[in-house]
Amino acid sequence: MISDKNTFERFKIRSKIISEIRNFLNKEEFLEIETPILQNQASGAMAETFNTHHNDYDIDMVLRISLEAEHKMIMVGGYPAVYEISKNFRNEGSDSTHMQEFTMIE
Repeated sequence: MISDKNTFERFKIRSKIISEIRNFLNKEEFLEIETPILQNQASGAMAETFNTHHNDYDIDMVLRISLEAEHKMIMVGGYPAVYEISKNFRNEGSDSTHMQEFTMIE
């Protein structure tokens, strides 16, 4: 994949776009945060989840489908200027415009 010149160029463009978004939000005094990818229950969007099991705690968990719920809780807690650029997962069909694993900014 990375040996393909066109793919490598897309990686470079994607990296530049994310860097510029991050620089803009940081200049606007937003705080970058990270929220958990593994969750106890699906929240924030109507989509099928990828399911997994946490062996140490012996509980079923899901990979997040959206950042929305956690960000709303953070904002209610008094931190309105936050953002996150991270992966989300939806166990649904893939095509040229929809992937099961994708990057989202919230």
